[in-house]
Amino acid sequence: MSDIDKWLISPVGKLSDQNYEESFALYRLWFDIRRTYFQIPSDRLFDDIWGNRFSSEVSPKDGKLFHPTAHLILRFVKDTELDCILGPHSAGLQRRFSARTVQVFFENNVLGRWGRDQNWRSSSRLQELQSIEDRFAVDSNLLAWWANSGYVEEATIRNHILQSLTSHPKLYEHQASALIILFKTAGATFEAYADPSVVDRCIELLKNHYGKNTIGYNLVQEVLKLRERGWEGLPPPPVLAIDKPEPHGTSNEDPSATPVVTSLGLSNTDFEPQITYAPPLKQVTSPESEITPSSPVIQSPPTSISTLSDFTIPDPSDDESLIDSTGISPHGTLNFEDGNVEVLCGNTLFRVHTSILSLHSPALRQMFPQENLATVESPNGCPRILSPDKATDFAALLKTVYLPGFPEREKVPDFDTFSSLLRITAKYEMPAVRPQLLKVVHDAYPETFEGVTPTRPLGESVFSGPTPHPNEVLNLFVQQDLTSALPMAYYMAVRRGVDSLMDRRLPQSATLSPDVLQTAIKGLIELREMERDETHKLIFGPKGPQPCSELKCPSRGPPDPAALGIYKKVFDDIVGPSQLGTKVLQVPKFPRNAGGRAARIFPVICSNCVEDWESGHANLRRRAWARLPEVFGLKG
Repeated sequence: MSDIDKWLISPVGKLSDQNYEESFALYRLWFDIRRTYFQIPSDRLFDDIWGNRFSSEVSPKDGKLFHPTAHLILRFVKDTELDCILGPHSAGLQRRFSARTVQVFFENNVLGRWGRDQNWRSSSRLQELQSIEDRFAVDSNLLAWWANSGYVEEATIRNHILQSLTSHPKLYEHQASALIILFKTAGATFEAYADPSVVDRCIELLKNHYGKNTIGYNLVQEVLKLRERGWEGLPPPPVLAIDKPEPHGTSNEDPSATPVVTSLGLSNTDFEPQITYAPPLKQVTSPESEITPSSPVIQSPPTSISTLSDFTIPDPSDDESLIDSTGISPHGTLNFEDGNVEVLCGNTLFRVHTSILSLHSPALRQMFPQENLATVESPNGCPRILSPDKATDFAALLKTVYLPGFPEREKVPDFDTFSSLLRITAKYEMPAVRPQLLKVVHDAYPETFEGVTPTRPLGESVFSGPTPHPNEVLNLFVQQDLTSALPMAYYMAVRRGVDSLMDRRLPQSATLSPDVLQTAIKGLIELREMERDETHKLIFGPKGPQPCSELKCPSRGPPDPAALGIYKKVFDDIVGPSQLGTKVLQVPKFPRNAGGRAARIFPVICSNCVEDWESGHANLRRRAWARLPEVFGLKG
């Protein structure tokens, strides 16, 4: 249980604007897993969020006043209370959280003042005082955001908050920091509901507290300018009421109010290969007869995920198609002196033989009619044709024409070469080469479970050279409309989790479009739920008809707490942590005794039980494989 609790609280402490959706979804997933096996304490949700509000460093002593994720903590609280799984365990969470924030704000204000009045000098007491002031700054940030949301009562704003900070002739350092935080985050709210003379008093004390040429002085000047401009750019004051208000900022214009996508969210722990990425892929219509044109990738229903435009694959013009006449250079090998036509791809010049190219492709035959060649420019005494193809793609095509045995039949080329061949053989209708490429695709991305063994190479591992990112393979197959291979390509992409799918560090060729990303996340969610539920039934459900082979096997009788603990470890080993995405098609490995047939799992599970689990998981893999087209919207 300690492992589950560790994973449960970790997303709350690592919130950021970039990972919020995934972090909330991960917390939701682990909460669901925990409640399946153990009782959830009544205040678990509150304690997890409240205890992690200090995760981001806020220290006035170091000039760090503004909590970078305070708004996300409040958003997390709101989404928790509204969520279908978390909501029943978090009734009134927003009201309780805001009330607790106000309470500790006043407590720490008093403690900070008392500590300064005592003139503490010992290092331990000074550290304690600094800790109090840091916590006070954090809660000042939260209080400002709660005030903007309408969860702090008008009477509290008018009669208590600012007055508690200005009840002395001068400000203490922690109070001056708090005033700057409150005004720079919720200045419009406090101006609207606090007594104007109190606001004036706050500004006056701030100006007296900070000397010129200090960070605090500059911040006070910013507060003054904000006030002069009517708190321009800050949230407008909420409409406060006796009853629970509607939090400010829940309109469609507020991106922070977007419902959370139900997905996984930790980083992938698999080894990430070092990849040399090709330029962006272009859309190509495949002529292969086995693909049904009327069976495109079906978009999944809209998934609630913020700023999907961040993950859009743009459609810029290919850099290689921009021709710089001063930089044109002949290809190193595919530039024959006796060639009768030049083909310019970007800045790379090929000189080739029209008769040889025409033999290999009807499309190339139409590209080089003599009447056309007679009218084009011939800067080198040889007709020159401008091609929109990338130089790497056209070079791959020429290699299939001029180099016997290319590509090798017993060896899969590197992914860059494979991509070029797949695109170019589709465009120029080269039946002698394309079937060989499609066989590689069908072998590495099979449609059915039958014939698949643990030793058979699948997915991106089949390619020679640097292993491509699975997103890059998925993009290629989507663009080439390789419908039969898409279910497995989607699975290979989602198995590493959402962080891998949405990694902003990926090059353009491995960045998924919004439609593909939504389809992938939806499929990942369904596979993860299937994996979790079916594995739970397999491990914790009724035993098969074969009796246990060992007297000590816990499956011989009703499960006791010790047996349930063993089963849970087996479940965790099979399903794995959520940052791995899903392992539903991966064969689980059960350790066995070196000297015999009996399997030892943690360490008393008998061989019959393990064999039941192994056969049951094989059936799960078969069912999951059959569902891949459905969960990824490719069947309908």
